[in-house]
Amino acid sequence: MGLPRSGKTTFLAALGHLISAGEVATRLSLYKLEGNNAYLDSITEAWRRCECVPRTSIASETKISIHLQDLNTNNRFILDFPDLSGESFEEQFSSRRCKIDYINNYEKEGGILLFINADRCQDGITHLDLYPALDTTDVHETSSSEQDWSPKFVPEQVRLVDLLQFLLRPPFVRRLRRVAVLISAWDVILDPDLLPIDWLARELPFLYYFLMNNPELFNFQVFGVSAQGGDIRGEQRAQLARQLPSQRIQCIGSNAEPHDITAPLIWLNGIE
Repeated sequence: MGLPRSGKTTFLAALGHLISAGEVATRLSLYKLEGNNAYLDSITEAWRRCECVPRTSIASETKISIHLQDLNTNNRFILDFPDLSGESFEEQFSSRRCKIDYINNYEKEGGILLFINADRCQDGITHLDLYPALDTTDVHETSSSEQDWSPKFVPEQVRLVDLLQFLLRPPFVRRLRRVAVLISAWDVILDPDLLPIDWLARELPFLYYFLMNNPELFNFQVFGVSAQGGDIRGEQRAQLARQLPSQRIQCIGSNAEPHDITAPLIWLNGIE
């Protein structure tokens, strides 16, 4: 689950490489793949070359099931990764409708990966911040710059909470769900001591308090993830390209090893 440019496809590409390359130690390994293997191969190859992973459009949405095996216990589980475009989630928010397949996926047992991008402006302005800048001399005068309301004006964290609230009403089954909040592009965070959960509380407090105050509905953990390892659109790209691909990956969170982005999946499945 995640809005446009939140890191879903890049995470999938990095995961596809990590669990098959064997370059660094991981708790989970690839058992088999089901679905559009050609699509996964194409985005993984772009990721390996330090290129921007093609964003998923509504027209190119696909579904991949990754069967994983826990190397410590040999237990197996399935990661259903419907690579939905962020626009699909935005459309769900604005139209109040979703596909039958989307409902069916959430009838299954398991948890949710919720993606947020740290490398963009968050929703930090309130009406108290705006009021001093407003000209209130004639509140009845219509401004020529006024715009009709649109769902795109709704703050990101409000839209994310709304997507989670969908799961609390029919036709969805209301139950306790595990949610791994993945803060992508974690490499842009300059404070090495900042924990992902503290970033969430500071930058997206509405989403944070929604999760915190509904423990009977959402059991959540927060992870900081950099699937690319840095900015591949600038001078840093050459340095990143010289690294072992798996070692570019960064992951911070509960029981996470530095390069192992399977940690959120392990937590979602309740593996100790």
